[in-house]
Amino acid sequence: MASSDQSRTLWLVAQSNVAVKNIAEKLAKEDFLDFKILVSKDFHFDWHEHLYEKIERNLIVSEVFTNDTAATSRLLLGSRVILCTLSMLSNNKIAAFTQIVPLQTVIFDEASQIEVGDYFPMLSRYRATISKLVFIGDDKQHRMPIVIGNFISKHVYGNRLKTIHKITSNNSCRFVDVEKGKEKRVGQSWTNQAEISTAIQIARYFNSVGHSYRIVTPYDPQRSQLELALKKAKLPWEDKCFNVDSFQGNEEDYIIISLVRSEKIGFLRERRRVNVMLTRCKVRMVICTSRAFLEQIASDSLVGLLAASLGEGTWINWRDTLQPDFTI
Repeated sequence: MASSDQSRTLWLVAQSNVAVKNIAEKLAKEDFLDFKILVSKDFHFDWHEHLYEKIERNLIVSEVFTNDTAATSRLLLGSRVILCTLSMLSNNKIAAFTQIVPLQTVIFDEASQIEVGDYFPMLSRYRATISKLVFIGDDKQHRMPIVIGNFISKHVYGNRLKTIHKITSNNSCRFVDVEKGKEKRVGQSWTNQAEISTAIQIARYFNSVGHSYRIVTPYDPQRSQLELALKKAKLPWEDKCFNVDSFQGNEEDYIIISLVRSEKIGFLRERRRVNVMLTRCKVRMVICTSRAFLEQIASDSLVGLLAASLGEGTWINWRDTLQPDFTI
């Protein structure tokens, strides 16, 4: 990247916006700042503008994309290193960028999370300029406890992912039966108030014993209400609640998950995103949901299969979280 050959270009590509952000922050940590990030306006402004504070000056947001090469050159300021998502490479509005900084060497981070077919449109579109493709991935994972890692390897990666981790106990994944929880439509999304209450009780316990935790949910209105509930409970609330997409590429010791749905499978149909949700914890994951929902409507989902594989002992009832001596 520090080459004096100004004709050479490098594109760093990942599946998610958050994974791209993480690459940018690693570059900045190494004091390499001569790069630009192409990011969609919808993700940056409507969702997670705060995620980019450390690298704000490197951003080029889609609302300023133009076909004018002179204007695009002014945005690039001579940068020959570009970061973006794989889907961004299919955006017709980046034509001026690829004209000025053609795709020559392309590095794909977390390549094992990208379906083979997802590469084809990009390869076809830029075949005239691409000279080298680099795929970064690891067939070993060190983040997740053995039980979770082995399950994901079997059901997502055809037993090709090897897990190396010191935690072997089934207690690294627990389910809380929020039997009274009901999904409620909010606009085009969903919330579940009973799961919010239960998640807050678990957060209260984790906070009391000094565990480092985050709360993850598939639906953004649920994320917003979880954040408000933490604040109301006088618990740490900033940078604590995330939807699944915004937490991709991140990890935490303890993860609390609120599935939200109770009548329709919804998000759980999307196996790739569910895989992201289930693979964030380093010590323990606690999933708040309805047992009846998982064992019936969502029994064939990854989460349903995980609960079934762990058996009866993985479940506790939401009432247990209200007890003074509650631990998990």
